Amino acid sequence: MHSRFTGRLAVVAAGSLMLTGLGAPGAGAATPRPDSVVTGHGSWVEQAYEVSDGGADLTPSQDDVTGPQRAPFGTGSHQITIGQSTVQTELYRTPAHDGLQLSDLTRLEYSTLARRTGGSGDVRQPTYLRLNVDNDGDDVRDASLFFFPANNADQQAVANGTWQNWDVTGGRINVNGDDGPAAAITLEAYAAAHPGSALVNNNGGNPDGGALALINGGSAGGNTDPQTNGEYFVDRVVVGDEGQDTLYDLGDNAEATGATTHVTVDPANARGWVHQAYDNDNDLNSNQSFVDGPGTPPAGGGSLRFALSNDTNPDRIELFRTPTYDHTLVRDLRGIEFNTFQRATGTNTTPQQPVYLRLNLDNDGDGARDTSLYYLPANNGAIAQGAWQKWSIAQNTGKWSVNGDSGPAETVTLANYAVAHPDAVVVNNNDGAANGGGVAFLVGGGGAGQINGEYFLDDITISKVDAATGATRTGTEFDLEPILPSVSIGDASVSEGNHGATLTFPVTLSRPVARAVTVDFATANDTARAGSDYRATSGTLTIPAGSTSGEVSVTVISDMVRERTEKMTVSLSSPQATTIADGTATGTITDNDTLVGLGLAQATKHRVRVTVDTLPDAPGAPVKVYRVLQSRNQRVLSANLNSTGRISRVLAKEFKPGTKVKYYAVVRTDEGLYTSRTKTITVRR
Repeated sequence: MHSRFTGRLAVVAAGSLMLTGLGAPGAGAATPRPDSVVTGHGSWVEQAYEVSDGGADLTPSQDDVTGPQRAPFGTGSHQITIGQSTVQTELYRTPAHDGLQLSDLTRLEYSTLARRTGGSGDVRQPTYLRLNVDNDGDDVRDASLFFFPANNADQQAVANGTWQNWDVTGGRINVNGDDGPAAAITLEAYAAAHPGSALVNNNGGNPDGGALALINGGSAGGNTDPQTNGEYFVDRVVVGDEGQDTLYDLGDNAEATGATTHVTVDPANARGWVHQAYDNDNDLNSNQSFVDGPGTPPAGGGSLRFALSNDTNPDRIELFRTPTYDHTLVRDLRGIEFNTFQRATGTNTTPQQPVYLRLNLDNDGDGARDTSLYYLPANNGAIAQGAWQKWSIAQNTGKWSVNGDSGPAETVTLANYAVAHPDAVVVNNNDGAANGGGVAFLVGGGGAGQINGEYFLDDITISKVDAATGATRTGTEFDLEPILPSVSIGDASVSEGNHGATLTFPVTLSRPVARAVTVDFATANDTARAGSDYRATSGTLTIPAGSTSGEVSVTVISDMVRERTEKMTVSLSSPQATTIADGTATGTITDNDTLVGLGLAQATKHRVRVTVDTLPDAPGAPVKVYRVLQSRNQRVLSANLNSTGRISRVLAKEFKPGTKVKYYAVVRTDEGLYTSRTKTITVRR
């Protein structure tokens, strides 16, 4: 198991880190050059001809393509197709390094994939590499040095249909043709035997005579294969001299922009992130918490807080890390952003350094960490206290310190590092455990940079291309938040009234937060109907920062008709900076109107008995009874209802038998005048 203490840090000065407990870097840990360059195929030239007496120039059978498979760098490669003739020779060459002393060629690597397009039998030999050299300083080619993959079986056996990486400076070359692996020597040996030898253009400096060429065909692909009837792909050519390493990313390397996924990380949803703390001797309980604020965080209303007290433990280190990006190629990282805020605590007045970022990397594919890269905000800009700052990192921007902090002058970019280690991946340094994740945000270690302070982190975005093709850029934005407050809406009830009324629904937040909370609302019918019983409404409710309450108002439509109690609902949706605990409330509209009942009955002497009652009871309310006539209605009774809201009287007028008479009653209550239905009675004989 890789020790959890490997690569622990101690902050010794503002913006300066000292590594503790870290031995020498492992195998494959070549130092990346800050001046390394990743470039395309702008300086490369396609060329083709026949190798024979009077051989003619040919139209190159070459193309920049996507793939095949996952290309060694980027999304594409350069394709060479052989099949026009048995003496067809295809070259892809560059004059970019003409004049370079052979002894100064510190690095030369390239990647190949070969596959048959016809015939059967022998394995197709990959693209080989040629250097034209001038040994005597007259700018005329004296020799051609060939690197044949088939003659370098000690690196790997040639295989078709898969990408293979070849190290020319670490391999063996043949001089002026292929005379087999036994005759091959190293570039270093050739340079020693020919002091001052240099790469030379064999066509007067023209691009199509560039000293470095990748070649297929011409019956020179090795003793067992003339490279006929095949497709040959090359990519990731790396040339290093005493001044600079250049990586040529060949082929079609267009990338598509995909979506960024937004997720919330809180105490209940870790999303793969782990809290960790230790000192030089022990694992510790982490002193981290999700909090509201401080100020206005860049995403949401909260952040992750780290706290340090040098008085308690000056060697304490706090980490917030994730294994989510373990096994991600460094060259596939497209962007990293994070936001910081820091302030001294207690009596401390020392300006504090922000949270910093570490990537643990495996350079040689053995699964063990070889290097740690540190992104220290102090090496990337001015540090502000008590304010949020955003730090943005891309392949070619952002200064990373390698295995410690020796200041901004000694930093590299991710692209610089990818040139030195094209296959480097983010690696978990604890045998795959979550608390060994290769991406970590850290504070602590002692010293003047981070001591007796609070350090806040929020809105982390990590973008990369998909691992299968490298073609689509996607990202994940992590919003660090405390548990969100919950919002609830309560029921409401109101009497309908005769002049309008309002249902007021209380909305409450479980706790105050440092920013405004919003939630959408909308009404819906139950037994009450929008337009006749209430006015439909919808919108967005905002509960201001620091507050815990709000309300939703719904207008009730009044009438003078006695109705049953009716109900409608209000529902909440689309919460922002909150969750919904109880999202539906019932509004009850109680009726305040009076129903006036009228009864007519035969009385003695051909008279009519009138009975008036009310619902609900209207004791003592004035009542008037009217006879309906053609000319005008005639009031025939004025009285008051009894204590039960009722009255029964025999009217004075006598009618001829067979007379039809119509009556209605009007009762006045505190809510207004209410009229009964008109009723008819025929006076009996």
